Amino acid sequence: MFNIFRKKRKIYEYKGLSVSEMEFAVVDTELTGLSEIKDTIISIGSLKIKGKSIKMGEVFYRTVKPQSFVKKDSIIVHEITPAELESCPDIIPILKEYLNFVKDLIIVGHCISIDIAFLKRAIHKHLNQTYEPLAIDTFAIYRWLIQKGLLPEEFINNKSLRDIANSLGIEAKQMHDSLSDAFVTAQVFQRLITLLAEIKIYTVDELLEIGNPNINLNIGLDKKQAFQF
Repeated sequence: MFNIFRKKRKIYEYKGLSVSEMEFAVVDTELTGLSEIKDTIISIGSLKIKGKSIKMGEVFYRTVKPQSFVKKDSIIVHEITPAELESCPDIIPILKEYLNFVKDLIIVGHCISIDIAFLKRAIHKHLNQTYEPLAIDTFAIYRWLIQKGLLPEEFINNKSLRDIANSLGIEAKQMHDSLSDAFVTAQVFQRLITLLAEIKIYTVDELLEIGNPNINLNIGLDKKQAFQF
């Protein structure tokens, strides 16, 4: 309950601030699997975006030695083998670098609640820190725009990042390393905030409300669909 109150207070601090003036961190992770109890992070990708401009010089990409068995399904998706990961650094310094990169920026991602859950768990376990970022889910915004009639109704079946990107005219060729996925997500975010501007939605607090990762979308989307397993 305290976390909910604290987040509402933080959102209020953004009331009336223009999206065009705000910096965000777009984040994506690759995982050994999708169990929040058994599986762990194997890579983190992030880049910064200000308004509609991707800051190409400010990117973060690290692969880490897995803390759990890498499932066959996940290897098919991200094409990172256990042998390649064995020589990667431990997750502790990577998490510190990640937190230093994103600082207190609002996090943006596709079905971002999954990434945040894994990051939150890892940061608490390895750094003994609480991680409760404000976040915007591009998927939630996409669905909201469909419901409002600003995107075609047939887009309702698009659930994967690739399908959503393609529906918005964004080429999504090389995907499934976390930085490439973050870059595609950033382009999706650019398109979505342009559509929102057409109906005079310009402020960060409005964006946080529409893109709330915790809202019930009632779409039957499971984690495998979100991560394309």
